[in-house]
Amino acid sequence: MSPAIFTQTVEVRWSDLDANQHMRHSAYADLCTHARLGWLAQSGFAGGEFARLGLGPVLFQESTEYFREVHLGEVLTIDIRLEAASPDYGRWKLRQDMHKADGRLAATHRVAGAWLDLTTRKLIAPPTVLAEIFAALTQVDFTPLPQPQYRSA
Repeated sequence: MSPAIFTQTVEVRWSDLDANQHMRHSAYADLCTHARLGWLAQSGFAGGEFARLGLGPVLFQESTEYFREVHLGEVLTIDIRLEAASPDYGRWKLRQDMHKADGRLAATHRVAGAWLDLTTRKLIAPPTVLAEIFAALTQVDFTPLPQPQYRSA
């Protein structure tokens, strides 16, 4: 796989708004989660794979930096890039830039996470297919992370 930026387009819904009639802070995170799941599905790892393999992503940190107001009906383009990862992609940081239709940056959303075994509730190395999906993602301001030491069940 050659490196790629995943891009998803979303439309701001009524339920995404706050009392000020612009997109509420938590809607940015919701739309970015939707884009991340879309990226994984398009890359061959549909949502049902998490349940089948008994694993899931766990987030340690999530933050959003806001640059422009976003209103009802606006279309946003969400780009996903890899900012950091351990050698096995067991730990990672993703950056999602949200652009308005005119190309202006509306927000940057960042998440840092790892993979959780849903039975043992311990961090695990990702299956090869997930590592390959992360490896194929375009890197931006990339920082290598240390290799995690996984504890056995």
